[in-house]
Amino acid sequence: MNQRTKIITAALAFTVISAGAVTYNQSENVNAEKPAQQQQQEALVTNIDVLNKMTLQVTFNKPLAAGDVNPSNLESIKKDFKFNHDLSIVNVPQLKIGAKSTYIVPVTMQKDGFPYTLSYKGEHTKMFKGTDKKINIRDTHQITDDTFEIESFREDRVTDYANIIEAYRANRGEQSFELDRQNRDENGVQFEIISSLRDRAVTITGDNGESFRANYVPFTQAADLRQAPKFRLPVGETLKPGVTYTVTSEWADVKNATFKAADFEPLTIQSANAIDSKSLEITLDADPGMELFAGRSVQLKAEDGRTIEAQYRFSSRKGAAGIFDVKGTLTKGETYTIVPLNNWANANNVSFTAK
Repeated sequence: MNQRTKIITAALAFTVISAGAVTYNQSENVNAEKPAQQQQQEALVTNIDVLNKMTLQVTFNKPLAAGDVNPSNLESIKKDFKFNHDLSIVNVPQLKIGAKSTYIVPVTMQKDGFPYTLSYKGEHTKMFKGTDKKINIRDTHQITDDTFEIESFREDRVTDYANIIEAYRANRGEQSFELDRQNRDENGVQFEIISSLRDRAVTITGDNGESFRANYVPFTQAADLRQAPKFRLPVGETLKPGVTYTVTSEWADVKNATFKAADFEPLTIQSANAIDSKSLEITLDADPGMELFAGRSVQLKAEDGRTIEAQYRFSSRKGAAGIFDVKGTLTKGETYTIVPLNNWANANNVSFTAK
């Protein structure tokens, strides 16, 4: 190697070190084709804490760009996080309250003891070991004939991630609080963290031998000032009154995991009013006191027999009323009759006129 080559090599090494690169146990995986300036601009993973089977806490050397945590960019963000052993993220990273660049990152189920690696945007590879640690959940309750919930409590040192991230801080009021790097509060109490339940499921098994995979109902995990995510049976299936059901999960340990199913009457729709050509407000006969609209749809039947479907707009409920978005366009002046799909509610000749 001549003197000129030695000088260039040393200069390149200094550039990488100046960019904030961290020495890892595993060899670094840097795309040599990227310009040095672009490499310096990319965020680098500096630490990975494994919180539980479905949650990582990832620290970067600087905050992620707004577009790299935007839920509308989820599919492209998934490609930025490259794991081995088929692990992947299931929702966007969420910055913790009070942190500069530490994020809660929900992932698919880890395998205990597996040597996982993470490379962010093709930059340095960081290694971590998988865990089989589950989240402690206290109770489960039936809430409709096809839906149940599992409930955890902060007094049990369990918190939903919505309470500890910056994105939801303004809307959660006193429920929001700050945890340090070890997830301890100001009193030194350490918390387990329930990360995003997007695409999660649990198993429910009856003493009559039937068993179902129940899917998480979106936007219910931290609603109504409770940590009580809802799970719903497959379409057309119902919980049989008198049957005792047990809830099990690969990501949660449910302490009081059984309940005896009761006969639940459908909700009753009292009225409907058009908001515009794309949406309407549906009002029940009473405030359900919890998010029971979630995941529900209605059919809107015109006088000439034509039909169009409308789906509940997540998190739009205010008391007994919720907003439903039309999959299409309502015809101005047309009268539509409400027909709940899958028997989640009764609607006795409830109609409205489109605006």
